[in-house]
Amino acid sequence: MYEKLLMKTALLAGKILMENGAEVYRTEDTLERIIKHGVGDNRIDEYYTHVTLTGIFIRIEKLGTDFRRVGDRTYNLTKISEVNSLSRAFTSGKISLPDMYKALKRVQEEKSPIKDWFKVLCSGVLSGSIVLIFDGTFWDVIPGGIAGAVAFYVYIKVIDYLKAPFISEYISTFVGGVAGYIGYALLNGHSLRLAMIGAVVPLVPGITITNSMRDIIARQFISGSIRFIESFCVAFALGAGIVTVYYIVRLLGGVV
Repeated sequence: MYEKLLMKTALLAGKILMENGAEVYRTEDTLERIIKHGVGDNRIDEYYTHVTLTGIFIRIEKLGTDFRRVGDRTYNLTKISEVNSLSRAFTSGKISLPDMYKALKRVQEEKSPIKDWFKVLCSGVLSGSIVLIFDGTFWDVIPGGIAGAVAFYVYIKVIDYLKAPFISEYISTFVGGVAGYIGYALLNGHSLRLAMIGAVVPLVPGITITNSMRDIIARQFISGSIRFIESFCVAFALGAGIVTVYYIVRLLGGVV
């Protein structure tokens, strides 16, 4: 019973890590530390772990193999930090295995305390700030901020409805780009390019690119390559949304 609970606990920890943006090598390391502490150093050759972007496998000799599918992946560094803290507490003997399993279930069921409206507001502030970095004026900050806020708002609504990667990014940057162009035209902005940059900024896959490089460096070439391809596809979708805005504006005789 203890080893069965140990396997369930490790699988749950890995599932939470992978679904919230952790790297593959970090997840494997966490699973191995949990299982090693549970079975003891004298049985180090009796367990195996394997983690991919879509599933987690653990085998313990005399018990068998178990598997958990990784669902939709997002980014929640708070949950990753909580799982790491629980793992360290378990391996140092501060909490028992049943307590760790219960704590992991609570972490899994936690909802983000940050409201959507605040995320949208922060996206607008971020986009406006980036415009300043690119030597934009005050009249460019407002269209850029509007574009970023609208793009992120549309994204969080569309992604829940469509459940389709890449298409969601395309639609979001297209709508955000249209909002940015309207703001640019009404406020007589100095650069439409900066407004378009504002629409793209909140959706740039920065963490995915970073994780792909970290996995490749850790010799997790398959997961690293897949994350890199995913990042490229997201970037292509973002660019396609903005290009569509430019095309429509030109078609209607607008100034770009």
